[in-house]
Amino acid sequence: MRRYITLAFIACASMFVIAACGDDNKDGGGAAAEQGFKVPDIPMQATLGAGEGKVNLVAWAGYVEDGSTDPKVDWVSDFEKETGCNVSVKVGNTSDEMITLMRTGRYDGVSASGDASLRLIAGGDVAPVNTDLVKNYADIFAGLKDKPRLSRSS
Repeated sequence: MRRYITLAFIACASMFVIAACGDDNKDGGGAAAEQGFKVPDIPMQATLGAGEGKVNLVAWAGYVEDGSTDPKVDWVSDFEKETGCNVSVKVGNTSDEMITLMRTGRYDGVSASGDASLRLIAGGDVAPVNTDLVKNYADIFAGLKDKPRLSRSS
């Protein structure tokens, strides 16, 4: 069960940065286009570089729990032990704050709201995630994958 929670954590962190990224329409389509945004043509990463050993996230309170708030709620510690990747989280209290933080370039992922996701996409502040490079992507809960407006392939 912890493995699936860890995988879900990784998937959520990845998917939050590509939420509403687009669809397979030739014009960029997707939720951003429907809102009047021109979706920037940002290429997906084709290969993975060397790991940094850390990931910096912006998240709503309660989304990235390491047991410091409640020792019974900790899915970060197992992830850190299994991967050797240290997780740092900055709690964002509003969508505007999350956008401001993401635009600093200091964060790797965000659990932004739909509106904030659209603004980050339209601003070219986030890039799509190449799920072919996500180890064990096939094991991630199906409800988190390939949803309309969350994937270029949907």
